[in-house]
Formats: sequence, C-alpha cells, structure tokens
Amino acid sequence: MKYSYIFSLLAFALSTTGSIAQGNCSTVDLEYICQNTEYVQGIAFQCGIDCMAEEADCLEQCMLEALELSMPCIGCFGEQVLCIVQNCSTACFSGTEAECAECALQNCEAGFNVCAGIVDEDNDTWTNLCDCDDSNPVIYPGADGTSQGLDNDCNGLITNDELTTCSADINGDNITGTSDLLHFLSLFNCVGDCADLETGDFSGDGVVGTADLLILLSEFGLYCH
Repeated sequence: MKYSYIFSLLAFALSTTGSIAQGNCSTVDLEYICQNTEYVQGIAFQCGIDCMAEEADCLEQCMLEALELSMPCIGCFGEQVLCIVQNCSTACFSGTEAECAECALQNCEAGFNVCAGIVDEDNDTWTNLCDCDDSNPVIYPGADGTSQGLDNDCNGLITNDELTTCSADINGDNITGTSDLLHFLSLFNCVGDCADLETGDFSGDGVVGTADLLILLSEFGLYCH
C-alpha cells in the first residue's frame, strides 16, 4: 500500500509535464550525460523521490537546478524515474544496488534511449552517448589505433598507432587540411616541368589533376606521420 500511494503521486507529477518525443536530448545533452553519467542518474532518481508529493513541475525544477541539461532531455529522465519506481520498487527499495541497476536496465533503458535519441548506428556496442563517431565501427572509447589518421579511442588526441601516411600533406604539418587544398588548387593543371609538379602530383602520372584531387579529398582531415 505504501508504494502504490507513492507511485500514484509520482505518476501524476510526470504525466502533467507533457509528452516526450524521440530524440529529445541534443548532442550537447548527450555529451554532458556521458561525462557525468552517475551524477546525472543520481540526481534524477533523488529528485524523483523528493518530488513525489510536490507540484507537477517539482521534478523538472529540481533537475534543472542541479544539471546542465535541456528541458526536453530532462523530461526523458522523468519518464525513466517513473519507470524505475513503477517496475523496480522491490529491487531498489529493498534489494541491493546491483539488483536495482539490473531491474532498471531490463525494464527502463530501452524506453529512455528512444526518448533521448540514444542509438548505436555503427553496431560497435557503443551508443552515440559516448561514441564520438557513431558512423564508424572502429571509432569508440577505448578502441585500438588503426593507423588511419583517426581518433579511434575518442580521447581527443591522435597517438602514434592512430596516425596514417598521407601523400597529400603538402605543407608537412601532419594533417591533410585546408591549407594543403589551397596550395594544391594553385598547382592544378600543372604539367611537365613546372616547379611544384612533384609536390602536387600525388598519383605520379606527370599531371596535377583530378586524380590527385581525389587522393587529397580521400585524406582530407586525417592526421599523418
């Protein structure tokens, strides 16, 4: 009886905040959650408990004061808190922390991910919550370097095992970028004995042309040896 009363109060508080659509957490929201996962989950649950008998906007205000998240994203946490309270009261109030976490995972994670817009597009077991490039399966936190000039492990640094060999790094700054493209365009259609032919003729066909441009574009943005 005690918990059924608590559930009804929390359900009322959350049901009056409006419906939540898919993808309500922005890229900034997702990055914040990734960097502060345990803190965010703790605040969401504590605010849910504290606001059980309060006004409808109590939960939102409680979370807004403690978290740097947008209101639509906070609404998803509100739904998650309600789900946990409704489905995991025994595990969370009487069981162990591990039992509570497992119950929340089984019953509430999928719904939260839909609401927040959390997906794993490249099927590397890391979602876009912390995967810095969810379109490439060799890029995710903790990934080994692939010598492709990519930040494989998402730590914001390019290590030796991540560097690649770039033929189009004209200025030698260890990245194929805009300055290389501008220099290349100034050489475009160079044929024969022009001074910079060797610099821009990446394909070795004696002409600075389309084939070389395609090579440069394929390396654009990569970090190089």
